[in-house]
Amino acid sequence: MRWQRTLTKPVEIRGTGLHSGRDVALVLHPAPENHGIVFHRSDLGSVYIPAHVRYVSKERSTLSTVLFDGQATVQTIEHLMSALNGLYIDNLVAEINGAELPILDGSSRPLVVAVSEGGIVEQKKEQKFYRVVRFEEFVSGDKYLSAEPSDRFEVDYEIDFGPGLLQRYRFTLSESSYESEIARAKTFCFESDIHKMRAMGLARGGSLSNALVMGKNALLNPDQQTYADEFVRHKILDFLGDVRLLDRPVVGRFVVRRGGHAFHTECLRSLWEKGSLALSTPKAASSDRERSAVSGEKLLPLGQ
Repeated sequence: MRWQRTLTKPVEIRGTGLHSGRDVALVLHPAPENHGIVFHRSDLGSVYIPAHVRYVSKERSTLSTVLFDGQATVQTIEHLMSALNGLYIDNLVAEINGAELPILDGSSRPLVVAVSEGGIVEQKKEQKFYRVVRFEEFVSGDKYLSAEPSDRFEVDYEIDFGPGLLQRYRFTLSESSYESEIARAKTFCFESDIHKMRAMGLARGGSLSNALVMGKNALLNPDQQTYADEFVRHKILDFLGDVRLLDRPVVGRFVVRRGGHAFHTECLRSLWEKGSLALSTPKAASSDRERSAVSGEKLLPLGQ
């Protein structure tokens, strides 16, 4: 069992949108129990879009995950959603004064730090989870995803971008493992694709300081690399953000091959609509903070 969680106080984060190149301010506000995660386009007045797979725009979600309510969009939400998943944040209003969230350093680490320094508080309602209740698999071209029951969140992810860029990583979610194994993994691209992306009006805010850029034979900015297998770890970071696009977290065992934002969210939508996810309370605590809540052990701030 664990309790729902929100922020202790509002947290403001400023930066540049990866694709728009525009300066943006993001303010994360506490929210009450059972509220969920909702985006507020403050530049458009009272426009609120729930962080839910039913609002994901498949057509727009190619190089990022995009929410669309029929009138307004919120773009590049995956790093924030991943950080909230990794930190077990359940209720929050993400206020943004534009259409795209800031890319920061290309990972979710700055978001983890900002949220942790602002403070996290347990609420009075128990949090339930969506549990995968039966084996399902999905195939789209060379993309593959399977889901099966588990008492925790596990993912086995593989990417294949040709010789020298076949990477695979297995990850089990806990608050400490997210920060140490996933949060620092930066987004990446290939030098050969940059001109094409910019011709499409994308990646205008991209730079060698917020993305790993792969040249013909090597990284152009190896000083920005944290992990030897950073590409696949960042894909897991993205997947953790995409799979959090329901009104509560999901637990299950996932295998993903050559996934992407549109594929991730379409599979999640299918699991949800087909009834392959059922509400339940996990039998055992799976995060450091959950274990502490059970044992009465004192919690330390992240990084200590």
